[in-house]
Amino acid sequence: MLRNLPAYDSVLRTTWHIVAVADDIKQDQPLQAHLLGETIALWRAEEKIVAVQDRCPHRGVSLSAGNVKNNSELVCPYHAMAFDSHGQCLRIPADPKIKIFPQAANLHTYPVKEKYGFVWVALQPPDQDIPDFAEWKKADANSFHCGPYLIKTSAPRILENFVDIAHFPFTHSGLLGDPNFPEVFDYRLAVEAGEIVASDIHFYQPNPEGTGEAKSVSYVYKIVRPLVAHFRKGENADQQFSIFMAVTPVKETQSVAWLGVCRNYSAEVSNDELRRFQNDVMAQDIPMVESQRPQKLPLDLQQEFHFPCDKMSIAYRQWLKQLGVQFGTC
Repeated sequence: MLRNLPAYDSVLRTTWHIVAVADDIKQDQPLQAHLLGETIALWRAEEKIVAVQDRCPHRGVSLSAGNVKNNSELVCPYHAMAFDSHGQCLRIPADPKIKIFPQAANLHTYPVKEKYGFVWVALQPPDQDIPDFAEWKKADANSFHCGPYLIKTSAPRILENFVDIAHFPFTHSGLLGDPNFPEVFDYRLAVEAGEIVASDIHFYQPNPEGTGEAKSVSYVYKIVRPLVAHFRKGENADQQFSIFMAVTPVKETQSVAWLGVCRNYSAEVSNDELRRFQNDVMAQDIPMVESQRPQKLPLDLQQEFHFPCDKMSIAYRQWLKQLGVQFGTC
């Protein structure tokens, strides 16, 4: 049986979350993932990815410690109960006379999809589709993954840091900002159609994409789900550089961040170089967000002081409160 979670978790339980890189799920071995306090077993049945509660219904053993047989059957490591891609029990070796299995012998399955090379899971039937990241689909896009990054804080704290420009000159000095150019000029903000959009953001950066070219850049940021955001950098329509971040809430103060990066220029700079650059940026961010107190994101705006340029963060906190998100907030 599923653990009874508080009703307020329904907001995030009906949302798609990244739980793995698709290539990490092999044909013969299940993979364990964690989401909102639940433990999930993932495996490939033929070409289909299956997600189930990582608990054998017989004696509660972790199914992700088992194996996959016949390219489709998940086998428990304890008593070798076998299950098909729908979670239905196929056989009980200890009692082969049983041919018809009760519902209690079946697994609890979760909605699962593969997109952008990631595996997305929802704990309950999702109320929206996986967010659209249009840059990933462009014919000339060079796209790759960064992460996962395990971070000991709440998922909303991490997402808010992703859209925060004001920390660039100090936390990311020499990479994304310069302390001699700390000002965040006023920008446009719109909250519409279930997303928050900040545009006309201009900022000087010494090494904005890891290519070594210093320049003043412009950003458009969008928060499209409670824990998914992305930005597009640059005003040149012929040059695209974009990153989306999805944060997976493992526990209220333990999360995993995933990045998808797209570009269509500077082919001489390898994806491995840019991945190292993003790893360096995250290595600077992680100590900052892990040190924040409280670890949960305060939705009461009086609990923390705000700069005028924090208006996107303020809109984000107000939006989470309106949605009723309480997992990882206070």
